[in-house]
This record gives sequence, C-alpha cells and structure tokens, in this order.
Amino acid sequence: MVAHPPPAVKTEENARRSRDFRLYWMAGAIDQIGSQASGIVFPLVTLAVTGSPAAAGLVGALALAGRLVAAPVAGVLADRLPRKRMMIGALLLAAAAMGVVFVAVAAGVPSLALLAGAAFVEGIAQSGYQSAGAGAIRRVLPADDKKALARLEARNHAAQIAGPVLGGALYQIGRWVPFLVDVVSYVVAAGLVAAIRTDLTPDRQERTSFLTDMRAGLRFVWRQPVLRFVTIWAAGINFVFGALIYHAILTAGRQGAPAASIGLLLTIASVGGLVGALAAPLVFGRVRPMTVVVFASWAMVALVVVMSQARQTWNYGLLFGLVFLLSPLLGVIFQSRAIELTPDGMQGRVATVMGTVGEVLQTPAPLLAGVLVAWQSPAVVALVFAAALAVLAAYTTANLRRLAAHVDTGTGPGTDQAGRGTEQDAGGAGRENQATEEVRG
Repeated sequence: MVAHPPPAVKTEENARRSRDFRLYWMAGAIDQIGSQASGIVFPLVTLAVTGSPAAAGLVGALALAGRLVAAPVAGVLADRLPRKRMMIGALLLAAAAMGVVFVAVAAGVPSLALLAGAAFVEGIAQSGYQSAGAGAIRRVLPADDKKALARLEARNHAAQIAGPVLGGALYQIGRWVPFLVDVVSYVVAAGLVAAIRTDLTPDRQERTSFLTDMRAGLRFVWRQPVLRFVTIWAAGINFVFGALIYHAILTAGRQGAPAASIGLLLTIASVGGLVGALAAPLVFGRVRPMTVVVFASWAMVALVVVMSQARQTWNYGLLFGLVFLLSPLLGVIFQSRAIELTPDGMQGRVATVMGTVGEVLQTPAPLLAGVLVAWQSPAVVALVFAAALAVLAAYTTANLRRLAAHVDTGTGPGTDQAGRGTEQDAGGAGRENQATEEVRG
C-alpha cells in the first residue's frame, strides 16, 4: 500500500515545484534570447573581419560541431553529475567564451581563429546546459505537465522571434553590444538556476563505465517502442521543416522577393509556432490527445500540398504559419510521454540521444532544398516535402494504437514526493534497471 503525503506537505511541494519551474523557464528564456541576439550578428562580424562568406559559414559550422561533438559526453555526465551545478558551469563557460569575443570586438582586434574557437566552445557549453536541463526537467514539472511543456514551447518560439530583432537593433549601436548582452544573459540565467531549490541530482543505482552508460542510453531509446517512435518522428519533422524553410527562402529569392519580405515569412512562421504553443493547453482541455495527433499530422500534409500552388511570398508565410501552429501540439504530447517513460537516472542520455539524432538529420536539409530548387519547379519541390510529411503521418497513424495506450490513459511512472520516478512503469516499461548496462525494453 502506497503512503500518501499529508495535504499540507503536498501543497508545499506543489508550490515549490511551480516556483522552480518558473525559474527554470526564465533561465531558459533569458539564455535563448541572448544567444539568438548574438547568433544573428556572429556571421556579420566574421564577414566584416575576414571579408569571406566561407569563413562566416565555417564559424557557424563550428558552433554546430561543438554541440554535436559534446552531446554524447554531456548526456552521460547529465546522468552522473549534480545537474544544477552542471547547468551553472555550462552557462558560465558560455559566458566566458562570449566574453572573449566581446572584449576582442570592442578592442577592434578579433581574428578568425578567436571567433571560431569561441563559437566551438560556446557550442560545447550549450550542449552541456541542454543535456543537464533536459535531465532536470522532470523534477521541476508541475502536475499539469502538458500545460508546462506548452509554456516551454511558447518560450522557445518567442525567443526565436525576439532574439534576432534584439540582436539586429543592438548591432546598430555597436558590433560588440550583442556579445555583451549575451554574456549578461548567461550570467543572469546561471543565477536563476542557482536559485532552484529542488534537488536535481540524478538517481543512480550503480556506477558503470562511461561507454556502458552511453550504450545504455542508446539501447533504452531503441528498445522502448514509444521512445523509438518519438525519436524517428522528431528527426523526420526537423529534417522536413529545415528543408521547407530553405525551399521557401530560395524560391522567394529566385522570384525577386525583397529581403524584408523573406524575413517576414520566417517571422510569420515563428509567430504561428508561438500561437500553437500558447493554444495547446486550451486544445488539450477540449480534445483527446490522439484526435489532436491524427488531425495535426494530416493537416500539415494538406497545407504543404496547398503550398505547392503558392506563388507569392505572403502565401508562403500564411501557410508556414499554419504548419508551425500545428507542430507544437504534437511536440508537447510526444515530449510529455517521453519524459514519463524515462527513468530519472537516464533522462539526460535519452533526451540527448533524441535531440542529437534530430540535429544530425537536420544538417543536410538546406543542401537538399538547394539541390531540389535548382533542378525542379517550386510546385514539385513542395510536393516532395508533402510526400515526406505524408510518410511521417502514416508512420504516426500506424503507431496510433500503441500511442493511445500511453497518451490517452496518461499512464506512466509515478513520482514520489521528491519528484523522482518510481520503479514501476504502468505503461509496461518494466522496472528501472539497477545496472545501467542492462536496460529492459
């Protein structure tokens, strides 16, 4: 028989988790806005220093390489080290990297090597923060987890809108200003994380080797049908969306659309994502999750088919906004279930595996879009991507029964008063492994 905490204790616990979730939310918002602000001007500074577009591309590629190289290690460390300390350390490392850039740009002595090195180090730091943050999120989620995750989605889309605008405005004041703001944002975010009271230290039954832990995370994702589905779906969506965005940009550019119109297209898409995330709690309160999954999956296909007939930039923007409005609904449902299914001691690795797979597959998307736009008409290219979304929608529909058993019933591991996952997963995942090397699917 399970002993339940007294109402007063439960109320205090809920209040603490709500407070800590707000701190977690604000830390991520400030971090992302600062990073977006400096990220939009990083290529401009590199281009001004070197005069080479290729060099600007190299710096961007090194930032991505830093995240990808560090991700496997960061995922394991996030399930070994105290996560709050790891988050703070990663934020301060990123602040140091951007501080070097700020000083060099303000002094007028930046070099390609310095910019490239700082971008690489910042990428490593961002990977560490994301892995530790993903591992910690289960501990700070309030009881209404889908609403909380929707607020996180809304935060991310809002940062994508506000960050570049802020960066462009700050760049007009001085090249060094966006980097100073980024440094301050990292330091403030670290202070907010430090104020979190919840114990974020991962639960570990037995310490195994580093490679064993890494393999265990991969095996756990692959052997859990729902986690495997979410990983494949997220990677597919990242790839198709990345290619679609470049398709729209390149097509609008070839049709002679001004840069301002192209920027407006991307803004409308981000606003659509923000509206979708904000509307998610209202939708979930009135419609069964599986109904949302089916409708959103196939509606996105229909919208991209219509996009094949679009001839003006504002048409692309409107359709993109509708597509991005639907995608957060699916993302919140799938992320919520992935968090529930994953034992506390594997949250960091599982989130890193899922995120890294998506980021790796998203990398070649712009190249594919460029090749297709060069060789085919805009209508054909849009239909190719609509077909890819149809494959994902069919894959989702084929897994509907398994998803319905998990999502609509709300089954999943319980949480004790400390926010830790209990051993028994009601969805059939089995007990949390005592030796991480042997993960039961």
